Amino acid sequence: MHFETMPVASPNEVADLGLRSSIIVLTLNAQEHLKALLPALAALKQAPREVVFIDSASNDLTPQMIEAAGHRLVTIQRSEFGHGKTRNLALQLCAGSEFLVYLTQDACPQGDDWLQRLLKPFTDPQVALVYGQQLPRREATDTERFAREFNYPDRHERTTQADIARIGIKAVFCSNSFAAYRRDALEAVGGFPTQLPLGEDMAAAIRLLGKGYARVYEPAARAVHSHDYSISQEFKRYFDIGTLIAMDSELSKARLSTSGEGLRFVKVEIQAALKRGQPLAVFSILLRTAGKYLGYWLGERYHLVPLAWRRRMSMHSLFWNQP
Repeated sequence: MHFETMPVASPNEVADLGLRSSIIVLTLNAQEHLKALLPALAALKQAPREVVFIDSASNDLTPQMIEAAGHRLVTIQRSEFGHGKTRNLALQLCAGSEFLVYLTQDACPQGDDWLQRLLKPFTDPQVALVYGQQLPRREATDTERFAREFNYPDRHERTTQADIARIGIKAVFCSNSFAAYRRDALEAVGGFPTQLPLGEDMAAAIRLLGKGYARVYEPAARAVHSHDYSISQEFKRYFDIGTLIAMDSELSKARLSTSGEGLRFVKVEIQAALKRGQPLAVFSILLRTAGKYLGYWLGERYHLVPLAWRRRMSMHSLFWNQP
C-alpha cells in the first residue's frame, strides 16, 4: 500500500475531467435526502457533463424534485434493482462520459469543488477507481463516528495488485456511496458483478487491480454518509458480507490474505470508549462484535442455510428472490 503525493495537475486539466464525467445517483423514496443532495449538486463550481438519477419507482416526491432541479430521471421497477445491475445500467445511459461518479441518495458531498477533488487522481492514467472520505452525520453516535474515522482516515492511499498479497481485502476496500470510475477500465472487467447481495464495488475493485489498474482513496473529496445500525442490523449486514465473500471467488482468495483489520478495529474502539470514560460501552461493543462475527460466519455458509432464513438474515432480502 502506498501513501504518496499525487502528480500535480493544472486547474484546467482537472476541470476538463469534470466535463467528461456523469454523476449517477440511485434513489428510492429519497425526498428527505434530496433536500441536502440537490443543493450539493447545484453548488458545484464546475458542473459535470450530466447528472442522472436512477429511481426505483419512488412513491414520494422524489421524481418531482429531481425533474424540478433539471436533472435526468430514469425510472425502473423495484424488482429490477440490483446493486451491480443498476450501476451497470448507468454504463449504458452515460455512454458519452469517460468517468462515472456514483452516489447513493444519503451521501451528501461537501463543498463546491468536491467533484474536481474526487476526479483529480484520474490524471494518473493507471488509476481506474477513486473513492472519497465519508464523514459521520452531525447527530451520529459514538459508534457511528468511530467507524467512519477508522475506515476513512485523513491519509491519501493508493493500492495496486501487489498490495493484495500483503494486506488482503483491505487493498480493495471502497464504497460506491461516493466513488468514481474510469469508464473504459470498468468496461474492461465486465462492469460490476450482478449476482451479489452487496459489495459490487469491492468486487469490481479487485478485478480492476487484477488488470493492472490502481485504486485510490482521496480524503480531500468528502461526503457526509453514515448509519446508526442496531446490533440486529449489523448481524444482517455482516451476513451479507459473509455471503459476498463466499460467492465471489476473487474476494474469497483475497480474504485468505487478511491483515487482522477486524480485530484491530475492535481493540481501537474499546480503547476509544475507555478514553472517553465510558466503560459500560465496552459491553455494547463486544455484543455488537459478536453479532457481526455470527452474521459473517453464517453468511460464509449461506448455502447451508434454508432460503427462507437467508431472507430473514439478510439486509437485502430481495436479493434472494433472484433466479
